[in-house]
Amino acid sequence: KNKLAGHQVIGISARLASEKGVEVLLRALPQVRERFPEAIVLHAGPYQNIMGEEAYYERLQPLLAEQGDHYRFLGTLHGSELTAFYKNLDVLTIPSLNSTESFGLVQIEAMSHGVPVVASNLPGVRQPVTMTGMGEVTPIGDHAALARGLIQVLSHKDNYLRPAEPIATTFAPDNTAQEYATLYEKLRRGELEREATEPAGYNQLRQLNSEHQPT
Repeated sequence: KNKLAGHQVIGISARLASEKGVEVLLRALPQVRERFPEAIVLHAGPYQNIMGEEAYYERLQPLLAEQGDHYRFLGTLHGSELTAFYKNLDVLTIPSLNSTESFGLVQIEAMSHGVPVVASNLPGVRQPVTMTGMGEVTPIGDHAALARGLIQVLSHKDNYLRPAEPIATTFAPDNTAQEYATLYEKLRRGELEREATEPAGYNQLRQLNSEHQPT
């Protein structure tokens, strides 16, 4: 952490693949660094020799060269390494481009460590942010909007912090599995309501969000 003192630390946790929108983040960084010159990105996840992404990696090289040491690849992290990664972040970003991108558990992990998120406005990707209020949602592929979202969160981080326990509990694997089991049982019995019912924890998170809105 000492080596990162004085830096605003932006995290991304994803393999280096075109649908992850890494170039959107790279194009947003100059604007972010106008406001925060010491801002850096820590990228967790595989980034070399990814099958089918070799050309994408090469296309990113000029953008990466422009940022130099302000964009750092960490490789694949596990266990305590991943925990340390989240603890060092000021904000996590998910600039994904693909509409098939699913609900992001990486967001829940970040939020559970007290880290706000700036995410693309994709149906699955935006849900944790809109539900908790713990971050900003930005238009897909819009690097200027991403920069503004990152600057907003970095400038007013306290406005985006929420208690970690309700978030971790709502999305805990056991609770999620139980919700799916309940849904399956309702389907089997033909008891499913015409309008889908959300897990109770979702409404609790929305209530938590409304209670923490800045006045």
